[in-house]
Amino acid sequence: MARLVEALNRFFGRVEILALGLENERSAAEAALAKGMPLEAREHARTILSVLPDSAVGLALWADAAEEAWLDEEVVTALADLSRRVPWRADVWLRLGRAGQRVGWNGARDALERAASAPEERDAARLALLDLCDLDLAAGDPARAQRWLDRIPAPLSTVPDRDAALRRAACALARGDLDGARAAAEILGEPAAIEGRAALVLAQLALAEASAAAGPSAGAPPPAVVARALDLGLRALVLDVPGAAELCAALVAASRDVLVVDRVRRVVRAAGALDEPAWAAAFAFAEGRRDDARRALARGLSAGDRAAAAALLRMAVETRDLGALDALAARAAGEDTRGATAPPLSPDLVRLRDAAAMASEGQGSKALDALDAVTGEGAAWAEDIRRSILRGWIPPAEGGAAPRPAAWGDVLRELARTAKLLDRLDLLAGTESLAVERERPLRAAVVGEFNAGKSTFLNALLGEDVAPTGVLPTTATLHWVAWAPDPFARIVVRGGQDRVVPHGALKDTLRALAAAGDKVARVFIYAPIERLKRVEILDTPGFNAPDPDHIAEARRAFDETHVALWLLDAPQAMKESERRVLSEISALGVPVQILANKADRLKPDALETVLAHVRDSLAASAIASLAPPIAFSARLSLKGRLGDEAALAASGWAEVEALFAEQIVDASEALRERALRRKAGRIAAELAQAASARAAEDREAVRRARAEADRLRANAAYLRRERRTIAAVIDKALEPARRELAADLRPIAALPEERKRTDAGVRAYVQERLVARLSWPLSAEIARAAAHAGGDAGGRAAPGADAEPSPRAAAHVRAVLMGMVAVHDAPDELAARPIEGVVEAAIDAFAMALSAEAEAPVPPPASAAIEQRALALRAAFEAPAAPADG
Repeated sequence: MARLVEALNRFFGRVEILALGLENERSAAEAALAKGMPLEAREHARTILSVLPDSAVGLALWADAAEEAWLDEEVVTALADLSRRVPWRADVWLRLGRAGQRVGWNGARDALERAASAPEERDAARLALLDLCDLDLAAGDPARAQRWLDRIPAPLSTVPDRDAALRRAACALARGDLDGARAAAEILGEPAAIEGRAALVLAQLALAEASAAAGPSAGAPPPAVVARALDLGLRALVLDVPGAAELCAALVAASRDVLVVDRVRRVVRAAGALDEPAWAAAFAFAEGRRDDARRALARGLSAGDRAAAAALLRMAVETRDLGALDALAARAAGEDTRGATAPPLSPDLVRLRDAAAMASEGQGSKALDALDAVTGEGAAWAEDIRRSILRGWIPPAEGGAAPRPAAWGDVLRELARTAKLLDRLDLLAGTESLAVERERPLRAAVVGEFNAGKSTFLNALLGEDVAPTGVLPTTATLHWVAWAPDPFARIVVRGGQDRVVPHGALKDTLRALAAAGDKVARVFIYAPIERLKRVEILDTPGFNAPDPDHIAEARRAFDETHVALWLLDAPQAMKESERRVLSEISALGVPVQILANKADRLKPDALETVLAHVRDSLAASAIASLAPPIAFSARLSLKGRLGDEAALAASGWAEVEALFAEQIVDASEALRERALRRKAGRIAAELAQAASARAAEDREAVRRARAEADRLRANAAYLRRERRTIAAVIDKALEPARRELAADLRPIAALPEERKRTDAGVRAYVQERLVARLSWPLSAEIARAAAHAGGDAGGRAAPGADAEPSPRAAAHVRAVLMGMVAVHDAPDELAARPIEGVVEAAIDAFAMALSAEAEAPVPPPASAAIEQRALALRAAFEAPAAPADG
């Protein structure tokens, strides 16, 4: 940057200096600066100021000399005095702001803002805007940093502004806007060897992209990404770019590649930083010495090393080390008095720590609620805790054993909560039905093709002729057999009243309803049979029934049953139609037991051949039976159960009875658990899909809102930058409106001057006419000008159409016009005078309105947290079983 004295010599004459005989001092000071002798130049400048304390040239010489001598305190003093003498000079404010930053002067930021607001000195204003952006990035406010960048004019040449692009990429990364970061990075391209800051930003972008692609619960980035990020990070480290050491140390700590660690160690050793706590901890952690790493960071923290505190925090987050986080929290709270205090934990990490404590105390639901609010640096850790809580609620089976019961109270509350938030009343009803199902007996469905003897088998199983047989070619609907102290049946008729009948009248009643054309929805058969207290039975229509409604009813049984008993017709077992349905049942996760009925129709050799064929077909179709298939006769079994001892002995019922007791009755808790998990998992999957769809819609809405805010900021920045040019154009465009205004005000011209100035009614009329004639045309012209910057100034016009100002912007313009009338001595003359200055003020007001609209908060959608929990719950249901030991 050119010396200040060179610029001010052209602006200020040297009359005073010549008159007071100080020209030799001035010449000597400039000559000393040219020779690189700033201290000598400083003495000559001080001599000038001792005679002329307010000399702009003397102050400029002092500032230049002090700056080259690295006397920053004097630089601030000299420039502060000079800024009062030449407050319009952006270069003076810029240098004052930069020197003030170096010495920690409180007015540094204000000086930079003054420099950024100077429209005539674009170069100095641009540099000030870049510096302000850097300040806000360092303060963790990327949104404000981006707004400074929006005020930088577009370059006059076709060469892109790399400095601005670099900061745009950094702002976008800080906001989590990967698309914006990529767009800015394309301008940067591959950084030159000395572009350390660009290298650092590109390294951060590579890691952020890898993290986004892998998801929040992923581990380390791919080796190729780490290698690329490390190459760029080391370049930035060698060039001493702020933030490079932290990035490289984090990569080393996460690496288990000996070559990578050794490469970084050589660079750090060459820099003489190997013993710094942050680096010592990074290398210790890379080598698996976690305790050594923590001790190194604790040593640095005790010595007051803030970098060690930051590294310990980063290590805690990356390694999910709650102990390290607790130590930092204790230091921050002053509970640990050894050494310096640590900086306070971020709100995200405070919430995460609280959630971990709640989870350890068994308050899983409260912990999940706390984790919903963790969205920043602890998001991946929060996801791990969230999934751990939900996996704890739904423990997987271990080594093929039956799974331990899930924490169904917590699980069902979580499903119901999500269903309510997503307005899925159907899934809420399904969740509530699971709560009821937990208290009911096991439910076994007897399934198979029609005429397989299902109802006869059911009667044999119960030891009574309860289920109707021979009523129709096949059972027409689900027959639900359950316990009650008295025997009766309830027939649910679609569109009609339920019928309650004794068992003996059930067959006749069903026949009568069928003859009358009434549709039976379901039949509930109740009997005081002890077995029904533990197992309820569903008798189903045949799967190959000619009526599609019957098949649909049979499939509904899969949703309601805990276990299926499939009856084959032994003489024609395992037809292709049966294999298809059995595969469907198996795919749904419903446990199946295969039974071959009508064994009394086959000879023993033929029966054994049938059973071998059944076993081979099941294996070929990957269909599992709870126990190996067995053959029996339901007809003989029922006779035997009703008192025929010979029929019972010949039926094979004893083996069926033993299997039913062992595989179903005794395993009822495990079978119910499997069924509840299957049904709840299906609900969780639907909720996850619905949550993801809503979250995608909300993310798109937020993206559009942010894009609109960016357009408004860009339009506002354009209006501020180009307001003089725009004002000149708009002033001419308003001529028709001003002619109409002149006609409106012509009657006032004949009034006495005194009355024009003092009559409140006259002034009110002028104000009303001026606002009525000029407000809308002026607002529309400004909006049209802003739209030419690349976007509609308010989002109210399609590309190519006339832009319409927003109500807020139009109100700001009206306020400017009303103020103009209020302060003007002769308001009636306004129609005849150029109002370019007023138009400029209106443009500024319009831009202010756009900026205010852009700053309307866009809160993150609540659906993001709903989606995270729904996906985690689905994953908990899908978790594979743990392998058996050994």
